[in-house]
Amino acid sequence: MNMKPDCLACLYTQMLRVTKAVECSESCATEVMEESAERLAHLRMDQTPPEAAAILYPAASEAIGEADPYRKKKAESIEKARRFLPGVRERIAHSTDPLDAALRAAAAGNVLDFATEVSFDLEKEIDRIFEAEFGWDDKAGFLERLGRARRLAVIGDNVGEHLFDKVMMERFRAEYPELEIDYFVRGRPIINDVTVTEAREAGIDEVARIVDSGVDTPGFLPERASEEGRTAYERADLILAKGMGNFECMESWADARVFFLFKVKCSVVAAKVGREVGDLVCLAAEHYAGR
Repeated sequence: MNMKPDCLACLYTQMLRVTKAVECSESCATEVMEESAERLAHLRMDQTPPEAAAILYPAASEAIGEADPYRKKKAESIEKARRFLPGVRERIAHSTDPLDAALRAAAAGNVLDFATEVSFDLEKEIDRIFEAEFGWDDKAGFLERLGRARRLAVIGDNVGEHLFDKVMMERFRAEYPELEIDYFVRGRPIINDVTVTEAREAGIDEVARIVDSGVDTPGFLPERASEEGRTAYERADLILAKGMGNFECMESWADARVFFLFKVKCSVVAAKVGREVGDLVCLAAEHYAGR
């Protein structure tokens, strides 16, 4: 998905949020915003928003002097998510369709995002997620394919959300013990996206093989991936791509193995998928085909 004019304003606002998240000085914030404005002026509109973010965020990190500016915010997201996990596991265990419930739980976790124009309350999302209608609902198709898959790739998104991904993968493995799962994380800290550090701390290696994708953008791109990331992607026979960043990078590929799972959190993506901000989406790439 190529950049739109609205993306420029969104990216600039993201840089301001970074300065507030780390509570940097006025002079530091000014440096970040001036450097961001300079880089924004030279961005190409034929690139994806995550590729543009990978140009801006390193400059902000350098000015702030912090390789992972959202480190504290990520820790807060983890603590918030952990409070809900026992109840989520209980709801899944008592569901008439535990696999569907597990997929829904992973979708609810996608609200933990610091890079979008609107925000949502995790507690409210969890309260409604197990009965909520999806704006685009290909869950049944994904679960049918899951029953035949040998190797599933889950391309992770945000910290905090990754704990709900783990709950989902636990249920998948309980239902299909022979299923092999690769869990993709970012190659370096960017925004609040999950990296190897948070994945290991969460014990995701108990249910999946953690794959350091090598990607430095908040969305998976094979050309920016490590050899490990490209190989793991190629050998998967089913792929679940979490979050809007992965959708923005991958929607044009028409890869029949891919399903996208996210909450619509910006007007540009809403227009792209023909849904409303706030809608839940489980979308088969073959049904979308880069429309």
